[in-house]
Amino acid sequence: MKQILIAVSITAACSGLAYAQTATVPPDQSQSGQDQGLTQRIKQLEDWRNQQVNSTPSQKQEAVPAQNGIASIPVTVYGLADFYLENGYNGVNNIQRLQSGGLSGSRVGFKGNDVVCKGVDAFYNLEAGLNINNGTSGQGAVLFGRQAYAGLEGKKWGALSVGRQYAPVFLANVIFMGGGLYGGMAYGNASDNFFDASIARINNSINYVTPKILGFTLDAFYGLGETSQTKGQINVGNVFSYSVQYDLGAFSAIASSLTRQTTPTVSGTWKVASATYDFKVVKIAVMYQTQKDLSEPENNYFDEISAYVPLGQGGLLIDYGTLHNKLMVNADAKFECLRYEYFWTKRTTIYTGIGNMINEANANFGIFGSTGAPLTIVKGNNERSIILGAKILF
Repeated sequence: MKQILIAVSITAACSGLAYAQTATVPPDQSQSGQDQGLTQRIKQLEDWRNQQVNSTPSQKQEAVPAQNGIASIPVTVYGLADFYLENGYNGVNNIQRLQSGGLSGSRVGFKGNDVVCKGVDAFYNLEAGLNINNGTSGQGAVLFGRQAYAGLEGKKWGALSVGRQYAPVFLANVIFMGGGLYGGMAYGNASDNFFDASIARINNSINYVTPKILGFTLDAFYGLGETSQTKGQINVGNVFSYSVQYDLGAFSAIASSLTRQTTPTVSGTWKVASATYDFKVVKIAVMYQTQKDLSEPENNYFDEISAYVPLGQGGLLIDYGTLHNKLMVNADAKFECLRYEYFWTKRTTIYTGIGNMINEANANFGIFGSTGAPLTIVKGNNERSIILGAKILF
């Protein structure tokens, strides 16, 4: 309800402000015949046309009017291609393969914003995942499977967005683990192998992020499951999540929780606490996370510690993590990894890494990339992996 009131308040505030149109935006045709004579209207349009003729090409691109006479919002097209060669051993065979998404998932996206009034922007982001190794779509072939959201943002009151969005629990993993330029949930992070990916992105979600106040930032998130309209099942799939982050100089910490109504009678809970400190010569990150959803069934906790050491025009990640299964004996696992990334240019990064997953008799965890899949592991077998890859931004 607070989110709705905020949006209403902002809309009301904007309506009371006189928003000056730039010279590149054509006059509103709805005024024609009301408070302007025909001659004045023709002159107005001629002036706008002359300005377009004399403007630079870049200015014209941003000011192309839509057919209804309203200037279109500038669009930023962006993306990245990330691929890696892997030589892996799954306890039975040595396997060589080409994978997509070692450090980051390959993608193409469209984003933009529009100043709706002083201090308030409308924004949107549409992001499609893809597999660079075979050209297929990622995230189950959903068109904009990575992200699809829009909202309003103000420096004084924060940001409110709706759509398919990252849950705060997932972002706590991405931002706080890894230490490098690309953060966590990539090849080399233990959490990337142990995290329950079903709660990473939530459809039909409403997200509100406060501005930073005295070092604190609050993220409140609610997702509507919309799986059934039958009485007793309407709330199935609903998600509530939040995070509280604190930043002070080189120190950062976050606590986050997510609850999902998995069935009419069973809900799952995920919790994470993480902290980092940047000593300049090395950045240390620690994390503890619990995952419990008896409908899957799932009940475990894992911890991770990583050190990121800047080395010249690159950096070395040292990572170690363990998972403890509370539902089954001899089902724990531990992961250790070294990863080096070299920032060849501002847009191109070369990386290599070696990872080792050690499973107990009833565990079969594998080694993931950011979106790259693990090898098929039989319970009790271990996985070893060596990779060489590249990430190109565009």
